[in-house]
Amino acid sequence: MKSILLTTAVSLALLGCSTDAVRSSDDLPLCVSGSLRYLERIAMPPDTRVITELQAFTPEGFGMIASTEETFAGRQIPIPFALEAASVIDPPAVFELRAGLELDGRLIRVSEPVTVFPASVPVEVGELLLKSFDVRDHGTPMACGGAEVIVDTLGEHLMMQVGSEEFALRQVPAASGVRYESSGDSGTALFTKGDLAEVTVRGETLPECTINRAPADSSIRATGNEPPWIAAVEGDQLTLITEYGARTQTAPVLNAHRGASVTRYRAAGDELVVSLNIRTGVCNDSMTGMPHPYSAALASPQGILHGCAGQPGDLLAGHTWEVISLDGEAPLSGSSMTLQFFPEEGTVAGSSSCNRFHAPYTLTGERLELSHIAGSMMLCSEEIMAQEQEFKRVLSGIEGFDIEADGMLELRGSEGQLLARPTTPDE
Repeated sequence: MKSILLTTAVSLALLGCSTDAVRSSDDLPLCVSGSLRYLERIAMPPDTRVITELQAFTPEGFGMIASTEETFAGRQIPIPFALEAASVIDPPAVFELRAGLELDGRLIRVSEPVTVFPASVPVEVGELLLKSFDVRDHGTPMACGGAEVIVDTLGEHLMMQVGSEEFALRQVPAASGVRYESSGDSGTALFTKGDLAEVTVRGETLPECTINRAPADSSIRATGNEPPWIAAVEGDQLTLITEYGARTQTAPVLNAHRGASVTRYRAAGDELVVSLNIRTGVCNDSMTGMPHPYSAALASPQGILHGCAGQPGDLLAGHTWEVISLDGEAPLSGSSMTLQFFPEEGTVAGSSSCNRFHAPYTLTGERLELSHIAGSMMLCSEEIMAQEQEFKRVLSGIEGFDIEADGMLELRGSEGQLLARPTTPDE
């Protein structure tokens, strides 16, 4: 999806929007107002700058349509803001608002992007919470040879992380493309044109970078409860199922952006305008407790719905799990209990202490079950053989699993519980 500057911006940071009656989709310019706050009980330096930005995502591309940048000047939170697009944006479109604080050229606090759904003038978004800035939260990863680079922008400001170093850049004039430079070192810069970028750090240019704007996997399924909903992305189409399956709506995906920790799908059509945000991190279904690899938030004119996304089986696959606790007891010295899940075959295999084992497994929306555990027939010491029998007994009663905050796998059921840690190939 190409990035374009859709129109110029009008700065109305300290003024209010006009308060006309309900608007139609043809009545833009769009005016958005609200306020900014943060939780820390500290006063910001007077030269801290408040930045707000409104972007539009359309079938033609995306870009900033309004922005403000004002000095904090000793004001107290909450800080009110209002900004207005300077010209009409034809539907379909998805509008997104973001705000932050900048000090000495660095972004120090930012808000989550908020999807704006025009219905009246002005659009009031309430208070936006500003959190400590981390380029990995919403930044765009780039492949620059072997170097890891992540960038995030707000207004004309850009933060760039190269390896473990972070640089503050600001947009400067460029004959073509977009260029950002460090104010204290023009040899540290980022130049982008389309999906290609050139990164220079202290005069040393990295290998040509590719901007990973879109998700590698263009399909995802998210679900939630109370009320129940399903959102599925397949290629360039988003489908939303609500009202207990009685209502199905579809819309083209206008923009899909893969950040370092959040993937966003913006979709808009004649009957549906939504933003689906998928965040990396274990999410437990609110009804069944089943863990999923992602949390999901679906924003629409009716509000925000929360749920989980991705396949639970993906949390099990790709690791060799080493058992560190069997019913609260550490494994015997010299023994090894491991599990490795193979989703395509529907089997799990590993070491059961003395012997190798394998078994079919079934993973549904509510349960994980193993059956017909089989293995080799070697003999070991009496203690290790007893541990092996206990391991198989616990596995035979498994009913569910969870991934704990420290990455440990918990398998639990009617016959007991075990904990296992993910191991790397070198271990």
